[in-house]
This record gives sequence, structure tokens and C-alpha cells, in this order.
Amino acid sequence: MPREKEVNPDFISKEEAFANALIESAKFILSESNEPIRKNTTFLNPKALEIYDINGSLLFYDFAIEAGKSQVATVRAIADKSIGTPVVSIRLGPQKWNLLASKRMISEILLKKFSKYKAGKPVLVCYSYPKLGLQVNLSNEKENVTVIFDVSSFEIIPAKPEKENTEGAYAWSFLDSIDKRAKAAKIKRYNKAAEIVREVFKREYGSNIYTINDLYVAGNLAKLVFKTRNEKKLQFCTHYSHDEVGSHHCFLLHAQQVNDYCSVATAQMILCYYRYYYSQDEIAPALGYSAGGCPADVSAGYEALSNNHLKATFDTSATWNEARDQINLLQPMKSGISRHARAVAGYSSNLFTVLGSSTADKKLYVYDPWPWNADLKAGGDIYWEDWDSINHTNFVYTELDY
Repeated sequence: MPREKEVNPDFISKEEAFANALIESAKFILSESNEPIRKNTTFLNPKALEIYDINGSLLFYDFAIEAGKSQVATVRAIADKSIGTPVVSIRLGPQKWNLLASKRMISEILLKKFSKYKAGKPVLVCYSYPKLGLQVNLSNEKENVTVIFDVSSFEIIPAKPEKENTEGAYAWSFLDSIDKRAKAAKIKRYNKAAEIVREVFKREYGSNIYTINDLYVAGNLAKLVFKTRNEKKLQFCTHYSHDEVGSHHCFLLHAQQVNDYCSVATAQMILCYYRYYYSQDEIAPALGYSAGGCPADVSAGYEALSNNHLKATFDTSATWNEARDQINLLQPMKSGISRHARAVAGYSSNLFTVLGSSTADKKLYVYDPWPWNADLKAGGDIYWEDWDSINHTNFVYTELDY
């Protein structure tokens, strides 16, 4: 069951989270790389999709950036100051799964497989960042159990892998994973960012009370933001053209074809970039896959699949500068976070000056093979993710080595 919000001193209200999301949206649509969104978007919907941590605390608010009736992006704002960064990510495109349909499907599974239990109300949770699921409490006269179903594949998520450092589909608490020694610094960082947001609203509306009546993020709020931008993406080759025969995308999203193939699909994206084409089932054994996922260090598999023409370097202490430098060298990388793998094909490093106060943010451009979808072309996700909001457990850097 979700915990009562009042008992958490670090709780952020939906109104405060919306103000944070509104400012972040204003900054986001100023970016040249988001020209299509800027041309067609002026609206941030104040309705929030609430996402809980598996420990019961409210974790995120998802706000939709809309153009007319279409959702073109999602701003994921935090609900707990200890995460440190007001907005964790901005996801591009519509939501890849349907919550109501997921609830209906899981209700059918509960009736078939757990008919001897009384089921509580399903709660939308982040069971393994950024993966979402529906958590259900089950009870009968003998026991109480909690089950988590992936929101897209409907598979039951195990609590922990059989082997440590496995990247697959396993549940863990985002909030409980935050280093207690870093918590005070994260809260301080959040408070500084929130103060800037309050000042913007105070200047614009003559009050420090968050006002959600003005939803046009490209208007009055955007003009308060001065932006110094440093951004690079590997999305297209320099010769790319829709009209030219033989031109191509440099980096394409590949969704995971099964629920624990995140590392496999990530390798497929990176290998495709270097023009090594394999199916996910061909890649899996080379990465040491076994039921449940792949080990964190899959560098040997990258090298073997490229006939040793690709040098892959495993790094358990990745830094922002290293990630940025890889992209500047036109070399994509695998981003490892707790029990999950994604590909990175870009970055942005921005300085914003708001009312005389400066704040910096650093983001990675992530190609995530989750969520699963029976139609591989409809699965996966692409988003800008704040570097400082996530615990980076390991990276695999790549470079051609002829």
C-alpha cells in the first residue's frame, strides 16, 4: 500500500512538481534539437500520473507535453527531495503502454493464477528504474504476499537475481538505494533548484505561490531563461537526407524482444551503429546471457561479435566527462544502471541563468530497450536523462580498433 504522503518530510506536492516540470519544459523546447516539438507545442498538462516506489513512497509525477490532443513528450518530475534533481527525464513521443489495458490484463492473470488470494488495488510502481509495473498485495488465511507485474509484458518480476550484477528484470527500491551519506547534498541541490523556480513564479505572477493557470511553457516562462547550450547526438550521419539513396540513420532504437534482454538489445543498437548486424538471439550467448539477464561486463562479447575490430572497455566508475568525451568522438556506449542496460548516443550540457542565478544541468540522450512490446517497432523508449539523478553502476565504451 502507498504510504501517507504527510509522514515523509522530503515529500514534494504535485503543485510544486508541476512548477518544476513547467520550467524544465520551457528550457527543453528552446533546444534546437527539439525544433519539431517547439513548433507544435505550447501546453503542459497539469494532470499527473503518479508513480510509487516499491517501498510505498510516492516517487515520480509524469506530466504530458501536448500538441493539441497528442502527447509528444513526458516530463518525469520527482516527488521526493532526496533524489536531488527536480526533473529526472524528458521522454520523447507518446506513452508506450496503456495503464487501463495493463490493469485489465493483470486482473485476468490474478483470476487465473492467484484465485485463492484476495487481491488489493494495483499500484503503479517503478520496480527497477526506469521500468514500471503494477504492484499487487495478495492475502489469504495463511499468508500475505506482494507481486509485481511488468506494465508492458505482464511478467511477474523476481525480487533479486540468482547472480549478482545481473542486468535483466528484477525489483529494487529507487529511494532505498540512495546513499544516506549523499542524501543531505541531494536535498540541498533540490532546494537550490526549487528556489530558482519559486523566483520565476514570483516575478511572473507577483507571488511565490505556484500558479498552474498559465500552461504555455514557450511563452512568458521561456523568455526568463537564458541558455548556453553544448549538445551532440549521434542520431544521423552528416550525409543523412530523406531524399538521398543510400543515406541512413546512424543510431536506431531496438526494443528488447524478451523482458530480460535489455543488455542484448543495447548491444544490438551499438553493434548496428558500427555496421555489425546480428539478431538478438545471436547476440545473447556472446554476452554470457542466461535466463534472467546478462552480466554487467559484456565487453568481451562486443569484441567477439566484431571479430575484434571493436575495442570495448568496461568501467565501473563512469564519469560525466568520460561519457561526454565518448560522444564527441562519435562513439556510443552502454550505460549500466542498477540491473538494467541502455545505449547512450548523445549528451547535453547546459547553463541556465534565471533572474541572475545560474544553474547547470547535464543530460544523456538515452536509447532504452524497455518497455517490451510484442511489436518490436513499438517498444523501447528515447529520452533525455539528468546525469546527477541516477546511480551509474557501469559503462561499456566502444571504439573501432583496426
